[in-house]
Amino acid sequence: MSNVILYIATSQDGFIADKNGDVNWLPQPNEATGEDCGYKDFYNRVDAIVMGSSSYEQILGFGEWLWPGKPTYVFSSKPIDIQRPNVCSAGNNVGNFMGQFQAENSGKNIWLLGGAKLVQSFAVQGLIDEYIITIFPTILKEGISLYLPYEGFDLVETKKYSGGILEGVFQKTYLKKV
Repeated sequence: MSNVILYIATSQDGFIADKNGDVNWLPQPNEATGEDCGYKDFYNRVDAIVMGSSSYEQILGFGEWLWPGKPTYVFSSKPIDIQRPNVCSAGNNVGNFMGQFQAENSGKNIWLLGGAKLVQSFAVQGLIDEYIITIFPTILKEGISLYLPYEGFDLVETKKYSGGILEGVFQKTYLKKV
């Protein structure tokens, strides 16, 4: 069985992007201290990445592809121009995708990168097994909110990083580590 892990950053007031859909309010990893807020360890846990088309298009603007060795699947209800190796269209039906992915890749972990609409699609169908939410001490006041159901999830770990950054790890109750 594959696990879907939502690993995402929010502002202190619960937004994953500003009102224009930008994430430029997020700080870059601290190269001086080497602190990456657990990203490297998380990245080593996942085998594939899924994202929505808006996230994909935004990431293309960042320059070099950040995940060259990980298969990436882009969800879209419209045709999308795929411009990177190891990236393919996943259509727009998350249930069908997960059925096929699990049949072909049983036991592999999926990083649900975002955006908000795709996260909601996975959440509504009960397909997310773990949330890793990193909260940055930034107030945006408006933007794209992340609405998640926490029923059936337990907070299993909290971490505090420098600069007031907090992280919560929530797992479905049946996955809870004892």
